[in-house]
Amino acid sequence: MVPQVRDKLDALIASGSLPLPLLPEVASRVLSLVERPDCDARKLAELFKRDPAMTAHVMQIANSPMYASSTKIVSLQQAIGRLGFATIVQIAMVVASKARVFAVPGFAAEIKAAFRHALATALFAQDIARSRKATVDTAFLAGLFHDFGRPVLLQAVVDLHREAKLDIDRDDALIVVDEAHATVGALLVESWQLPKLVADAVRTHHAPASELAFTVALADAFAHGQASQQLAAPLNMYPEDVEAIAARADDILQTVEAIA
Repeated sequence: MVPQVRDKLDALIASGSLPLPLLPEVASRVLSLVERPDCDARKLAELFKRDPAMTAHVMQIANSPMYASSTKIVSLQQAIGRLGFATIVQIAMVVASKARVFAVPGFAAEIKAAFRHALATALFAQDIARSRKATVDTAFLAGLFHDFGRPVLLQAVVDLHREAKLDIDRDDALIVVDEAHATVGALLVESWQLPKLVADAVRTHHAPASELAFTVALADAFAHGQASQQLAAPLNMYPEDVEAIAARADDILQTVEAIA
C-alpha cells in the first residue's frame, strides 16, 4: 500500500480516530428496552415498527431454518413471544450490522462473503455456548462481531485512497484489512457500548486466552469448515461434542443463505 495512505490509516487506528459506523437508533433502543424490567412483547414490537426495513428482516430471520418451527410466525409479537428477548436482540444486531457495516462500494463480493462468514460464526458460537451451558447471547455477539473490523477498515482504505486521489490496489487493501481487523472490530464493539467481554474476545480471537475468545476461535473454524479438537480442548469439549455441532452445519448454512 502507498506509504502515505498506510501511515495515515495506522495513525487513525492508533489514536482511536478511525471513522466507525453508528449503531442504528432502533437497534440501540432495542438494546436499552430489553434491559428494563417493564419490557414486554408489545412494547418491543411497537419499537421495531418504527423501522419497516428492520421489521421485515426480523420476520424473515424468525422464519429461517435456524429459528422456525412447524408453525409460521406471522406477527412481530408472535416472533418475540416465541423466540424471546435475547434472540430478538441478536436478530436486531444482525440486521443493523448488515445495513451499517457491510456496505463498501467496489468490494461487494468480498463484503457479502464477510457478512455470511460473520453470521455463520455467530450461529456456531451460540451452539458451542449452548452445548457448554455458557452464555449464549454473549457468544453470539462475539461471533458476529469477530470480523467486523474488515468492512470498517476496507471502507477507511477506500476513503483514504479517494482523498489522496490514488487508485486502490485490491490485494494490498485486503492484506492490510486482514492484519488489523481484530483491533478495529473491538473498537467498533466498544463504540456500540456492547459488553467489554465481547470486545476482548473480538480483539484476541486469533490468539485466544479467555473462554469466550476460544469459543469464537472454534466457531470461526467451524464456519471455515476447519473445526479441530485442538481448539475445542481448552473449552473441555470432547470429539463427540464437536461432531454434534458439525452435524448442525447444514441448518446453520441454510439460515445464512436465507438471511445473507
